[in-house]
Amino acid sequence: MKIFKYSILCFILFSISYTCIAQEKEHINLNFNDFTIKTKTKIKNANFAYHYLVKVYGCGGGAICGEISNLLSNKVIGLPNAYLIEDENGENEFLIEYHLDSSLIVISGIIADPDENEDKNGYRKRYYNFINDQLVLISSIKED
Repeated sequence: MKIFKYSILCFILFSISYTCIAQEKEHINLNFNDFTIKTKTKIKNANFAYHYLVKVYGCGGGAICGEISNLLSNKVIGLPNAYLIEDENGENEFLIEYHLDSSLIVISGIIADPDENEDKNGYRKRYYNFINDQLVLISSIKED
């Protein structure tokens, strides 16, 4: 009887962990078309979500900072972190991807000043949805 209970418990744990892994893999396949903006009215100089301007710039110490400017209200939203331009081997460079007709932003890189919850040497790809002038983290995937 104990073996049977143990087997059922193992099966349940396996099912839950497999489901979590499968859900995490779904986020890898996110694409910009899944986050298409409904309006087609483009504001001059916009390069993101029809009326936003994404800018990145060096902020010292080998780091890159960035901001998203709302061209209608002149509100400026900073990217959630500063990122290293590249790792110490000259690889794993910072990359930011966005499209004019989408609210999805993909930021790949190493956080310049990680907090205690972040992997200090982790190159990650972070998927954000830009909603109501806020970046909402959808998924964070460790890249090799």
